[in-house]
Amino acid sequence: MSQIIDNLPDLAQIFGTDTETFVNYAQRSFKSSHRQHEWLTIRAMLRQALSSDVTIAYDSEGCPSLSGQDIIYKGVSISHSKTYAVLLLSKQPNVGVDVEQISPRILKLAHRIAQPIELPNRFSSMTDTEQIQYITTLWTIKEAAYKSLPHQQGVDLLTDILIAPFNLYDTPFSVTIDTKMTVAPLQAYCQQFYDSIVSVVTLL
Repeated sequence: MSQIIDNLPDLAQIFGTDTETFVNYAQRSFKSSHRQHEWLTIRAMLRQALSSDVTIAYDSEGCPSLSGQDIIYKGVSISHSKTYAVLLLSKQPNVGVDVEQISPRILKLAHRIAQPIELPNRFSSMTDTEQIQYITTLWTIKEAAYKSLPHQQGVDLLTDILIAPFNLYDTPFSVTIDTKMTVAPLQAYCQQFYDSIVSVVTLL
């Protein structure tokens, strides 16, 4: 996990003589400067973690994988927020990661994120801060769970991925994913970093 890198000197320290190539590609591919910096930050983290000949490829569903020689990581997942970028590398497949900034506005979107059965009985008595944190955590788990699925096409996060109510303060904790495609156990690890929550999910 890294803060979004938005200056050339820091990128140059990581990419070295390849800096111009990476920057030019990002500028050609994305109109938004923030999106360019997201893309560059992920590649910078990949460069720091592995050799320079390893690249990220995408399949027809947009799922990332690594391309290169002697790849030991079968699982790859990527996420961005306004502030952070996360790159997850795993030796086992079917993993997902998601990072979301904590914001009160998520309560207005709660009906599009969670069904009533996914909320704890005491949800209505929680403080606003606890409700915001709960819904944000639930959202990151659902996003990460979605990314962990081997087949994602046609899966709706609200109706097709159901997460049993959980205790915010028990982490890591196990949840069960129930989709229209499969019922399988998940291991979810959630943690707050400053103003954001990041969740890592592994489909067991």
